[in-house]
Amino acid sequence: MDQEAQTQVSQEFQKVLLSSVSASLPSIVDDDTKNLSGQDDVLELDPSAFDKWVPYLRRSVERDQLGLATEELYNSVDDHFEGLEVELLQDSQVNDKLRNSIGQISRVHNLIENSLVRDISNIQDQLNYSTNEVIMKKEVYVNDKKTSLKILEANILITKVLQILELSNKCQELIIERDFFKALQNLDSLEKIYLQEFKNYNFQFLKEIYNSIPYLKSSIKNECINSIRNHFNSNIGKNIADVGEGYFNVYDEKLFPTWLEKKDHMKLANFKFNSPVEVSLRDEDLVEELNLEKFFHLDEFHDSILIFRSLNELDYLISEFRREYEFRKAKLIDPLTWRKSQKGNGSAFGDFTNDLFAQSLTMDFLKQYFLKILGFLLYDINLNRSTDFILVDNDYNATNEFWDALMLRLEPYLKHFVRKLQTEEELGEFKNFMCMYVCILENHNLNIEPLYRLLIVVFEKVCNVNTTAFSAEFDILLHDDDFMPLAISDRGLYEKMLKICWMKDDELAKARAEAAEQNGQFTITLPFSPLYPMTCTLLKKTYNKLIHFIGTYYRHELHTLNNILVKTMESIFSKIINEKIRAKLDSTSREEIAQILINLDYFVIAAKEFSNMMTRDNILQNPSIEIKLASINNYVESRKYAEDQLIELIDSKVTDILETVDLDWRAMEVRQEPDISIVDVAQFLEMMFSSTLVNLPYSVQTLLIFREFDSLTRQFLDILLHETPPKITQESILNFEVDMKYLEGIISRIFPQRESESNGNNELQSPLMITSPTINGFTRSSNTIGNNVKSLEATFTELKQCIELMKLENMGEYNDSEIRLRKYPRIKPEDASLLISKVEIPMNDVQSSFDDIDLNNSSQESNFRELSTNGKKIAKFFNRG
Repeated sequence: MDQEAQTQVSQEFQKVLLSSVSASLPSIVDDDTKNLSGQDDVLELDPSAFDKWVPYLRRSVERDQLGLATEELYNSVDDHFEGLEVELLQDSQVNDKLRNSIGQISRVHNLIENSLVRDISNIQDQLNYSTNEVIMKKEVYVNDKKTSLKILEANILITKVLQILELSNKCQELIIERDFFKALQNLDSLEKIYLQEFKNYNFQFLKEIYNSIPYLKSSIKNECINSIRNHFNSNIGKNIADVGEGYFNVYDEKLFPTWLEKKDHMKLANFKFNSPVEVSLRDEDLVEELNLEKFFHLDEFHDSILIFRSLNELDYLISEFRREYEFRKAKLIDPLTWRKSQKGNGSAFGDFTNDLFAQSLTMDFLKQYFLKILGFLLYDINLNRSTDFILVDNDYNATNEFWDALMLRLEPYLKHFVRKLQTEEELGEFKNFMCMYVCILENHNLNIEPLYRLLIVVFEKVCNVNTTAFSAEFDILLHDDDFMPLAISDRGLYEKMLKICWMKDDELAKARAEAAEQNGQFTITLPFSPLYPMTCTLLKKTYNKLIHFIGTYYRHELHTLNNILVKTMESIFSKIINEKIRAKLDSTSREEIAQILINLDYFVIAAKEFSNMMTRDNILQNPSIEIKLASINNYVESRKYAEDQLIELIDSKVTDILETVDLDWRAMEVRQEPDISIVDVAQFLEMMFSSTLVNLPYSVQTLLIFREFDSLTRQFLDILLHETPPKITQESILNFEVDMKYLEGIISRIFPQRESESNGNNELQSPLMITSPTINGFTRSSNTIGNNVKSLEATFTELKQCIELMKLENMGEYNDSEIRLRKYPRIKPEDASLLISKVEIPMNDVQSSFDDIDLNNSSQESNFRELSTNGKKIAKFFNRG
């Protein structure tokens, strides 16, 4: 549909165009003559005809079909004007007009030809003139252009020459201003410009500038090296000690006090300074103060590395740096000599007495020296890190290598210095400084083993100093001790004593209960002497000092420290306390030895409790470790030795008293009272066991009583058998029986059944005595006491059988084996024969008595031998052997 409408429009538009053209053609023909006569050829359209085109053109434009309309018009022209030329020629009017116009055309042709010839001539003249003028101007232009190019070239050349001069001048200024890297950049630019632009020019002054480039580069290199030397002068001189001191003070005066406050506040007693916990809790502001970049400025090294890298001479810089750095190190450690060949022992470095460095060693000098070394270590660490370890040829352990070499040289001197320290204050000051120093080294990944070994030596020295001090104070305590039970009349002092002294739990509870029962005047006597509580106090004081000494800083090799600590306390317990107390056992005083024995019982407890305390403190921080002092066994051995000494002393005394006994074996009268010498023996035994030895452990008392009565009966039996005359009277035998019964009678007084029975009333004894601990587990019950009394009375059995045998009027009774085994089982046949032979009886009775005894009867002899050993069974029961 659109195509049909378009075709219709196109046809209508064509009709309008044709009508317009047909209306214009006559006017064109009519005007030909006019045109040939020289008038303008004008083809004009009627404006009214053109207005007719407008709607069709607008419609095509609105429909965006102008191109299509134009194409249709061309096609329409071909269709409608194809036969127009023939039609015109066949038109007579037109032919007439054409014939009339031929003459006119000829005239016009002539006119045009003449006019064109003149015009061409004029044009040719003008062209010749213009050509000549253009040629002249072109020659001028070419000459001017060559001149301009030369001027431009000269201008460019002058500009580059000026640039070279400016670069040369700027380079000199930058060298003077010590901005070497920029100076080198200018030299590189100058060199490039010369080689690119002026290499082929023969400018002498430029050649001289170019030839000066190597000198300027050499000057820059020398100035870089000099700037490094000047940097060393200003940084590795007196200032390095200030840096070390400032850095150290941040740790010592800020970080450490802050940690102590946090540790108390947060209850972090098990964590030490510089531990991971402490490091993680540090204040960031304080940590920022430790930034090494704030202490050192290393611009010279950065510039030098850039410069020498640009010059491709970095190896030269490294070699010069090493040579200068080694010189600075050697100067830094002065007056210590820096030797490359070190053998690691003190003797290799010469005699300390003639060594300048050894003679300079004081605490202040050592601190300043190590602070200077610290400043250098920090400088070296920062320098290597900031320069990416280029100057040390990528040796990432360079600082540690220097430090290890220095410590290999210093360690013998430091040990020599520590050996000179005598007081605990000096050792503590040295320890505090070196421990803080170790913390700093550890945080910078430097080797701390040499200094830590030295700190362990310091701890050993402190242990030795405290051991010596303990020994001196213990000597005073031992000398001043009265070796008497400790009587206390102040309740507060008593409570303090119970806290100070190590006692068994049940004994401690009993002591507190008895103290609580005290009303009115307070008086309690503790079984040990003042030596024990004073020694306990001294032990705790010494141990706490040693624990405090290592408790703040020491974090490594705890097993070594623990071994030293245990060894020290073992030495104090064994070599000081035990050996000095043991030396006192040579005393001849029973009271003193008895009190020492009691004290040893408590020192056994002290050694055990001290072992438990060290286990609880656990400096190894290992809950599976249990510490047990070997001195426990030493005290047990000393206690046994004290028992033996006491027994020997009592035996000696009893023997001395028995030597004074003089019995009348020829007496003719029977006494009702014991002999005075026997009374002395009995009173000595009763007094000794009821007063002198009353404070001993009950097991020890029992052992001593059995030991002494067994010895006493054996000695009296020996007297009866071997020290009596060949013949003794019946009266003397009866008197001897009275004496032995008297001795046997004191047993019940030595072993009272109950306090109320022994005192005759229910009143408490005053002062109150806390009994000493029992070692072998004996308890002082009434049944045990009763059994002990019966066992002790059995020691008189053999002696009593001998007396009964000697009292026989009819010796024939002894011949009856049944009676003999029942009444005289403890008497040996040979002893019986000897005793009977001593009694004054008719000889025929004696002979008849022995006629029936077959001493060769092996069975009877065996029975007698077996029975004779029964007296030793009680002693064996109490480990007497």
